[in-house]
Amino acid sequence: MVDYQIPEWLLKSQGPLPPSKSTKKTRRSFVEKTIDAFSGFLMDDFYSERIASANGLMQGLHPGIKVITTLLLIFVAVSLRSWELLLLFNLWILMLAYMSAVPLSTFLKRVWLVVPIFTGIIVLPTLFNVIRPGDPLLVLLHFSGQHRLGPWVLPGELTITSQGVRGAVIFILRVGACVSLSVLLTLTTRWAYLLRGFSMIRIPTLFINILEMTYRYIYVLLQSASDMFQARMSRTVGRTGTGEQQRFVGNAMGALWSKAFILSDEVHAAMLSRGYTGTPRTLKNAKIRGLDWFWIAFALLVTIILLGGDRLVS
Repeated sequence: MVDYQIPEWLLKSQGPLPPSKSTKKTRRSFVEKTIDAFSGFLMDDFYSERIASANGLMQGLHPGIKVITTLLLIFVAVSLRSWELLLLFNLWILMLAYMSAVPLSTFLKRVWLVVPIFTGIIVLPTLFNVIRPGDPLLVLLHFSGQHRLGPWVLPGELTITSQGVRGAVIFILRVGACVSLSVLLTLTTRWAYLLRGFSMIRIPTLFINILEMTYRYIYVLLQSASDMFQARMSRTVGRTGTGEQQRFVGNAMGALWSKAFILSDEVHAAMLSRGYTGTPRTLKNAKIRGLDWFWIAFALLVTIILLGGDRLVS
């Protein structure tokens, strides 16, 4: 028998490695950022599915009832003209999110971290008297008299008007309420049940099928793309230039398109062989219960109170 022994130099302790003297931060490549983006998207969806499975108020409602009442409440948000009632309406939606086991930090990030920025950019010109004349609230610039620019007459001073500020606030609160209701609906309803709710309000089956297949293919293609980028990273030694990374992305897009085209026929044939008829199916057939009727009555009551109060205030 051959006696294998470990060399003595391997048994000697070398001590801890000296700290690295390099303080330069490693710049992440485009491929690494893309992989992180794919992972973040998938984790975000898994998180949403966990919220939809929680034991909350909106989760216990019939999906069709949720879709109908959400559309009704969005109509209310668009119709309100009082910023006070719109603010109260947004706070009420926030309370609904809390009662539906939706973390308020997540809800606020998805709605009020985005809505003020993009909506504010849209309504920013309406703050000034050049676009929307009104009572001056803040004078910014003085000009030497009026100036004509084609068919427009520019005033002698540039001001922020109270009417413009009020209109901007109302518009932002309206968009915030609509987005909040949409986010609350999608967070508290699984995708299959949401499609089932769409079918109850007579949305064409073709449109529902397109939504269903798009949702399924997003994850199939994301997983395939993530595998391609991971394979690229595991076979790359050192850093690559921007041009090389761009060529890889172009080739990956072509390969992914070809794979998606072939996979679409295979998936459709597999679905037909398993009895797919174009109608989304769920494991549980939701039935309208007493809680659903109570929610319908409550949503109608909120609608009447808000629209009636808005008429009185305006």
